[in-house]
Amino acid sequence: MLLFQNYKDILKIIMIIVIIKTILFKPCEKIIRIKNKELMMKFIKKGIYNLVIIALLFSFSVKADDMDDVQALLDAYIETEADLMAQTELMSEDRIFIIGTPAMRMTDNQANMKGQIHVDSRRQQMDPGAIYYATREDQIVRVYGDAAVASFRRNLNFRPSAEGMKNGMSNNTSRQLVTVVMAKVNGDWKIVHTHISSA
Repeated sequence: MLLFQNYKDILKIIMIIVIIKTILFKPCEKIIRIKNKELMMKFIKKGIYNLVIIALLFSFSVKADDMDDVQALLDAYIETEADLMAQTELMSEDRIFIIGTPAMRMTDNQANMKGQIHVDSRRQQMDPGAIYYATREDQIVRVYGDAAVASFRRNLNFRPSAEGMKNGMSNNTSRQLVTVVMAKVNGDWKIVHTHISSA
């Protein structure tokens, strides 16, 4: 198992070492040579002030990195709607899935995705030339440490081929309200809960 998950972790460690060296050790060298207590207090206060500022900047940087990772996960979730095998990789093994009216709740993600892939395969067999894709609107994302929640409107768009239209198929858009809960699992963001209802 790797000690560092990615290059961001290594950069954070380097930042911490530089901060400690710059803020703690440099003022201490000067303080040793200073006899005046007022100047000593000034250096101590300045060091503490700098530590607080750096800590805040560091925490904002971590939050920004997490927000970027969460956004990338949500983008991949939308982009893989026509490739459910790939979409499965975005989810934790214990993801909970709730959909429909009346609502259906599934707690076995493997069985759930197997069913979804079966339905999607049937759609592809009926019209191999059709286009199926998802779009998203009004997304709101909140990150809370190692957890995140997203809410958005999703449109599932089906556009049949000419052959499909000859067989009675037509353009269709299914509008949904989606809530996705994500968690950082072993350093990677995963979808752990999905709730979908008709819009």
